[in-house]
Amino acid sequence: MPEPAPVIRRIRKELKQLWMDPPAFCRPGASPVTDLFHWEVIIDGPHGSPYAGGTFPVDVAYPKDYPFKPIKLTFKTKVYHPNIGPEGKMALDIFGRGWWPSLTIRTVLMSVVSVLYDPLLDLPVRHDASRLYKRERGLFEQKARRWTRRYASAPAVSFYPAGTELFEEQLEEAATSGAVARRRSCGAGKWRFFGGRRLGAI
Repeated sequence: MPEPAPVIRRIRKELKQLWMDPPAFCRPGASPVTDLFHWEVIIDGPHGSPYAGGTFPVDVAYPKDYPFKPIKLTFKTKVYHPNIGPEGKMALDIFGRGWWPSLTIRTVLMSVVSVLYDPLLDLPVRHDASRLYKRERGLFEQKARRWTRRYASAPAVSFYPAGTELFEEQLEEAATSGAVARRRSCGAGKWRFFGGRRLGAI
């Protein structure tokens, strides 16, 4: 069997780490991973925040030229937060010009959880939430809790492969199915990996 491309090896390693040792308040999604480049993670609302008790499924999308372009995360439920827009996108510099190839899904998720605790008021995308947070912190937290109860109260059970062999087998299948899907979408002969590119400025 040929050696998988560097980007495949890296994503597999990141996903395996997420399954084996997830960052605080983060865990695998409810469905098996069938495409290494596109899967789901669940963020449980961190204690001490107005999102505590909520379950937030988050869509994870890796670009084909990862790690030279940032991972994309999209909240799949509504979240009342200064840095999360109506479409579920979180405004963080690491999703744009602040991205570095050394960052991983683990460090990204840790940053997201940190911002749930402590919003970045200099990067608001939901300006009404930002203004309310600055002027009436208590009212902001009340509204954020109401949204959490309304939109993020459904429980979700994470999917974990049963055993090491099944774990490795699922990763291999996810790598294969993801590559096939991209070959089809990009056209025959156009699919290539970017693992050998030199690190440079984003």
